[in-house]
Amino acid sequence: MAEYSPEAAPERQPAIATLLPTGLGGFSLAAVGIVAVVSAAIAIGIYEPGFGAAGRAVGGRFARSIAGLSDCFDVRTMASFTGWLSQLLLVTAAIVSLVVRLMRRHRRDDYRGRYRAWGWLAGLLMIASCTAQFPLGRLVGTFLAEATGIAFGPAGLGWWVTVSAIALGAVTLWAVLPLHERLATALWLAAGLAAWGGSVAATWVADGRASVAIAAHAAWVAGSGLIAIAMLAAARSVIREVRGIPARTPKQKQPAAATVTSAPRPQKTWQEDAVTESTEPPADAGDDTGYTDGSDSYEDRDMRHLSKSERKRLRKLARMSRVA
Repeated sequence: MAEYSPEAAPERQPAIATLLPTGLGGFSLAAVGIVAVVSAAIAIGIYEPGFGAAGRAVGGRFARSIAGLSDCFDVRTMASFTGWLSQLLLVTAAIVSLVVRLMRRHRRDDYRGRYRAWGWLAGLLMIASCTAQFPLGRLVGTFLAEATGIAFGPAGLGWWVTVSAIALGAVTLWAVLPLHERLATALWLAAGLAAWGGSVAATWVADGRASVAIAAHAAWVAGSGLIAIAMLAAARSVIREVRGIPARTPKQKQPAAATVTSAPRPQKTWQEDAVTESTEPPADAGDDTGYTDGSDSYEDRDMRHLSKSERKRLRKLARMSRVA
């Protein structure tokens, strides 16, 4: 038996929710990566002269290899790299939707099973990924056309579009509206559904034209990428709710600095100045630096503002009065 450390236990492996980007930087990087890969795949498949130039560069010996490489990136069919990429993005979106359901089901203020909407959305995304490999839409449209006797669209495509639009519209509103941070999810999801609508419209009016078929498949792949980004935005929103991160931090208004205004000092008249000067004590009234000796009595301290000769005379009179 091979030896493993305790960290290799399945219970200690990170869950899918912990691998999803929750920061703005990680989410932006994931969104830019998805958009870049989808755009590159569509551009390579559409630009046919590139494969012709590559065939001329390698010569006739590898002509069939270049033709096979061109078929791998052919946007006119879903049996190519673009079709596989759209399936991978839709399966990823369905998995992320299930992760959101598992987290939302533990919300304490949930009512009427709102978390179940994410399970229904995951199921619809899986059905959408399957339509690229087998004609599920044509099967449903043909059945409804035969059941109702109304041929709605080419090969009953109108019935399939109607059923899909009602189901996706109801489930997406049921899932997205209870979110606290729903703006990013709603914008990406609306863009993806709009791209799918353009793909259906191009398929409706294609009538065998290759350019319109290329536009239909390119719009389908682009819509799949946008919906995958929308699911990542929804997971980021729910994870932030679980962790208690507020949607936005309101800026507290700084209190206005109190301005101290000093009242203007009233000007004194010459009469008030004269009265003040007459009532003010002399400058040396509180001066304690006068001459003192040990024979000064307590009452002599009040006369230190007098001159030295006056203080001697007063002390002499005080001694004479005590002797008498």
